[in-house]
Amino acid sequence: MGVENRVKVGREGLSVGWLVAAGALCGGRVVDFVLVNRYLCFVFSLVALALRKSLWNHFARIAKLGEPLLLQFLSGSHMPEGRMATSSFRFLHAGDFHLERPLMGVAEVPDHLRELFLEAPYSAARAVFDAALSEDVRFLVLTGGVLVPASTGPRGPVFLAEQFARLAERDIAIFWAGSPIDPPEVWPPAVKLPSNVHFFSCGRVDGKVIQGPIGPLARVSGTSCDERRMWRPLDFVPDASGLYTVAVAHGQAEVGSLLARGIHYWALGGQHDRSTPEGERHLAHYCGTTQGRLPAEAGIHGCTLVQVNEQNQTRTSLIPTDVVRWFTERLVVDETSTRDDVDKRMRQRMQELVEAMPTQTLLISWIVSGSGPLIDALRRGPVAHELLQAIRGDFGFRSPAAWSVEIEVELGETFAADWYEQETIRGDYLRTIRQLQMNPDEPLDLEPYLSEGHRAGTVASMVGFVNDAARDRVLREAAALGVDLLSGDEEVQA
Repeated sequence: MGVENRVKVGREGLSVGWLVAAGALCGGRVVDFVLVNRYLCFVFSLVALALRKSLWNHFARIAKLGEPLLLQFLSGSHMPEGRMATSSFRFLHAGDFHLERPLMGVAEVPDHLRELFLEAPYSAARAVFDAALSEDVRFLVLTGGVLVPASTGPRGPVFLAEQFARLAERDIAIFWAGSPIDPPEVWPPAVKLPSNVHFFSCGRVDGKVIQGPIGPLARVSGTSCDERRMWRPLDFVPDASGLYTVAVAHGQAEVGSLLARGIHYWALGGQHDRSTPEGERHLAHYCGTTQGRLPAEAGIHGCTLVQVNEQNQTRTSLIPTDVVRWFTERLVVDETSTRDDVDKRMRQRMQELVEAMPTQTLLISWIVSGSGPLIDALRRGPVAHELLQAIRGDFGFRSPAAWSVEIEVELGETFAADWYEQETIRGDYLRTIRQLQMNPDEPLDLEPYLSEGHRAGTVASMVGFVNDAARDRVLREAAALGVDLLSGDEEVQA
């Protein structure tokens, strides 16, 4: 609109009241009402443009959030009865930080990796809060196993409080379901939790509704547990209005009982490997630990980003947080394999790992299995040690390092058949081992062989077997050790 048109509109629309007001502003002096007209029209134009821009930005922001209510309002449509309209949103699911546990399971930690072994749990936990900020999540759920304050000392709680405060600055809520190692009552009162942290109580389920830009987004319900008070799936109920419901807990539960509750997302902790037991809609999910601690916890570890769309459909994705990554690599040899063959294959595989993860510190355990003279050489001679030292020298002192932890020879289940028939000490020994292997239910009680001092200490817990696989492995190693000691210089092949 041109200036003349705006003046015309202003002149026609200007009331006597505006003229009186203009005169009053001029102190009662004679004024040029044409100039006043033009001035007021100019001001009105600026106000209209500002309002139009402000309203446009407001509606654009709502549209960007994908608010269904806006579309329904513009189209005149309505939501089906019994269904609550929601916006899409995202949240983070993490747990099992275990700040009290450094990396372990290595017989010999090199000097240049000692600090990393100690700091890895904290670095991985910090990466979770970095991800919460970079992904702009609405809230973070912690599913227990975070720390043992008595073991970490003041550093653990102070570190967490600092990370919680980072999220508080961005108005990101935190929901923490404690486990038997970190129930609410063990948190030191001297370290105050920020107001954005909701630490669920033990023995009962409580929750809170998360608000979005123009309405509720989700309901987060949870409970902590300790040695005396464990949770039950029956304690959780979905939101009565159909709002997306997140249940937060630590520990195991039967999958069917979880899915039967109608909860949209079960955020679970207590398993160090990430898994979704069942359900096409990812209703029950273990996020796993943020950092593998020992060779058995191989592979990528991190936290889970959960994205929920307007139809309450859930999509999960892994965000890696581990700063040290464990791998177990297997090599199979035969009668023709040589030491140089194994060395070449180890180097090729190591190079592949380094190229695939150039910014990651890697800890690799090698398992060699098969048959032939090389197996015996790896078990009884210096070959395994020499191979290990050579590959450590080439890859283990880089930055980041790719360190070979060990070379283990996987033993066969049996030795030469005629050895089991010999009337010798070795034959008697092998027959005893075979009897134990063939009868996994037969008790293998080693505690009576310990001294009184060892029975009262930590050694007593080490002679038990957590599962059948551990029992079988110990029996194989015992068989091989006994054969080595009873065979003299005779060539031994498992």
